[in-house]
Amino acid sequence: MKRFAYGIAALLLASSVFHGTVYLVDDGGWSGPVSWRKPILFGFSFGLTLATLVWVSGRVRLTPRQERWILGPLAVASLIEVALIAAQKWRGVPSHLNFATPADATISAVLAVTAFLGLIPPIVAITYLAYRRLDAPPEMRLAIRAGLAILVLSQFAGGALIANGRVIGLPPEATDLSIFGAAGQLKVPHAVTLHALQVLPILAALLALTSWNAGARLRIVVMAAAGYAGIVLVAVLQALQGRAPADLTAVTGALLLASAAALLGSGGAALVRISPAALARLSRK
Repeated sequence: MKRFAYGIAALLLASSVFHGTVYLVDDGGWSGPVSWRKPILFGFSFGLTLATLVWVSGRVRLTPRQERWILGPLAVASLIEVALIAAQKWRGVPSHLNFATPADATISAVLAVTAFLGLIPPIVAITYLAYRRLDAPPEMRLAIRAGLAILVLSQFAGGALIANGRVIGLPPEATDLSIFGAAGQLKVPHAVTLHALQVLPILAALLALTSWNAGARLRIVVMAAAGYAGIVLVAVLQALQGRAPADLTAVTGALLLASAAALLGSGGAALVRISPAALARLSRK
C-alpha cells in the first residue's frame, strides 16, 4: 500500500509540474477562482503532503490492515480532489462552491464529501498513532508530532473556508469566497498550516547531520515549532480580525517578527553546525 500511495503522490506532483508548464505557455492569469494556480498548487500540496504522510506512517509501524484503511483512502481521496479541481479548470469553471449547473454542483459536493470522509479521518488517525508510538530520535519525534498537529488544524481551516463561502452565498465568480470580514484571508492560515509537516522534519533531519548534542537538537526543534506556531497564530488572528495579511497590528507584527526569527534562527543553527564527517557518511550510504 505504501508503494501505491507513493505512486499517487508522484502522479499529483507530476500533475502540478504539467499544469505549471501549461500556465507558462497559456498564462491565463494566476488569481481568481478559474486559474492555473489551483491545479498547480493543489497538485503540489496534495502530492507533497501525501508523500510525507506515507513516510510518517512507516515510523508509526502501521499494520498491513491499518495501511489499507488509512493510506488507501488517503491516496484515493487526494487523487479525486486534484483530478476534479484540474478538470474544472480545463472546463473553464470554478471548482469549489460552484452550483451553476447540476454537474458543477455534483463536483462541488464530491470535493467536500471526499475531503471530510477521505482526508480528515486518515490524517487524524496517523496523528493519533504518532502520539502513541513513533520510531524516531527525540527531535524528529517532536518535529513530526508538531507538524501533524498543525496539519490537523489545516483541516479546520479548510472547513472554515467552505463554511465562509456558504455564508457569503454568492457564486465564486462574483467574489472571493475566502474573504472574511473586510479583508481577512482565510486561505492564508489554511496554506500556512499545510506544510509544517515538511518544514519541521527537514530541520530535524538537518540537525542529525550537525555537531549539536541531543539536548541542543531538541531545544532547536522546540524553538522552530514555537516559531511556526506563532506564524500560524498571526495568520489566524489577521483573518479573524478581517485584516489583510499585510495589514499587521502592533501585536501581530511583533509576534510575526519574533516567530520568523525563531524559525529562521533554528534553520541557521542547523546549517552552521553541519558536520563534514556526517555528510561524508551520508554520501557513502
